[in-house]
Amino acid sequence: MAESAIFKPVHSPPAERPGEAVDRAYRQYWSELCAYVRKTFGAGPPEPEEVAQNAFARYAAMDAAEVANPRAFLYRTAHNIVLDHRRREAVRSRLSAEVAVLDFGGETANADGERVLSAKERLAIVDATVRAMEPRRRKVLIMHAIHGLNYTDIARRMGVSPTRVTQLFAEAVALCNAALREADEGGAHADR
Repeated sequence: MAESAIFKPVHSPPAERPGEAVDRAYRQYWSELCAYVRKTFGAGPPEPEEVAQNAFARYAAMDAAEVANPRAFLYRTAHNIVLDHRRREAVRSRLSAEVAVLDFGGETANADGERVLSAKERLAIVDATVRAMEPRRRKVLIMHAIHGLNYTDIARRMGVSPTRVTQLFAEAVALCNAALREADEGGAHADR
């Protein structure tokens, strides 16, 4: 028997152009992925189309040869994107509630609802507390509460982790709340 009959020539498939696998996956899975996100998590936020777009962007950033199952990768990535978004929103909501305590026009914690300090006095207390803070705490508080930057942007600018930014912000808010509570209690004792 001739050697050529035993060994068949192996033809490797032509190499894909860069982005061809992503294009193919996009055409094949886009609608399906949006429908999955909508069915599993609702219409948003984040919007299913935004989630799918981010999942495809992450897929495009990878070497397509590394991903054995693009559909599974896209579904898992979309799932994680929504969960990450919800976690961030929960933290943001919790911290916003803490910051709301600093709302100078709101009710005080007194049972009779009387105002112990005027808004100007409360503002002066918070201002003094912020000025006396450790500089990194003060910077995080101002960047987030005044300038509206998110923790990731603040972390990047300061060269620390977003978790550390969250801690610094929580500490700053706690210091302001403690100073206001102390002033409220002191004012309540003075009225007796």
